Amino acid sequence: MTEPSDEPRLNELRKRIEELNKKGSQLLIFLGFGLAATVLFWSTDVITDIQQDLLFRTMRWWALAILPAVAAILPLKEIRENNRSWYAFVRWSKFVLLWLAMFCIIWGTAYFIRSTLEPPPPAGDSQSTMLHLRFGE
Repeated sequence: MTEPSDEPRLNELRKRIEELNKKGSQLLIFLGFGLAATVLFWSTDVITDIQQDLLFRTMRWWALAILPAVAAILPLKEIRENNRSWYAFVRWSKFVLLWLAMFCIIWGTAYFIRSTLEPPPPAGDSQSTMLHLRFGE
């Protein structure tokens, strides 16, 4: 919640810090769902060793993105309230941390996409490979 101030620049910084906190929360929600989906995909027995390796790399990068995303939503604004230079520092640090998290997410997403583009393992029976993937038989 923004507190009104006589200084418009301080109000702008306050508002921007709140927006960055919301973006950090959204990144953490994505990472929660993304990691859960990756673990589910990784735990199936119909993927190749290459796909397992790519999914493991996906999980590694996405887990690494959790650290800067959590650091970006820390309540640093309260350390020095109504201080313009402190708020500017907090805004820039949150900005840098969120971009660091985004870099890790993008890198992990590239591995995830590569894992889905890998050709499926050949079916050992008379069923087609697509049926093998769809029904897990």
